[in-house]
Amino acid sequence: MDKPQTILVGTDFSDISDEALRAAALYAKTFNSRVLVTHVFDPTPNVPPVVWSRPDLLERSIRVEIEDAIRETLTGKTAELLHGVAEVELSVVQHPSPGRALVEMAEDEGADLVILGSHGRSGLSRAFLGSVAERVVRHAPCPVLVVRGRCDHEPKDGE
Repeated sequence: MDKPQTILVGTDFSDISDEALRAAALYAKTFNSRVLVTHVFDPTPNVPPVVWSRPDLLERSIRVEIEDAIRETLTGKTAELLHGVAEVELSVVQHPSPGRALVEMAEDEGADLVILGSHGRSGLSRAFLGSVAERVVRHAPCPVLVVRGRCDHEPKDGE
């Protein structure tokens, strides 16, 4: 892998996503890379049926409020976890598939590295919920670094 110039980091604001941001900060500071931090959301599952008859309401009230709240959280997270990184860009994307959206963004932005966290789900929870990390690993146009969360069965420090 060559020196990454553009690093794409996907976040869902979980603790494991914070670890992915920390990893991105390390790579970005080491290689003087641009970091693009992205959160993908799909507001439609939480929209009351009455709003479907008025798509303009969805656009104005819900989407704008959601994007503003996400952008505010992204700003706080990046200020804390990417402190000292020279070039950071924030992106909020509305898409029904976070994995597909991240792959498309990696392609569009010419990302050299994608970093994201994985909750390490397996079995039925992975089958039902899918795996964003797995989709990105399989389809990304560049290397992917997956920062994995601790499994429930792993011993914690001191055990």
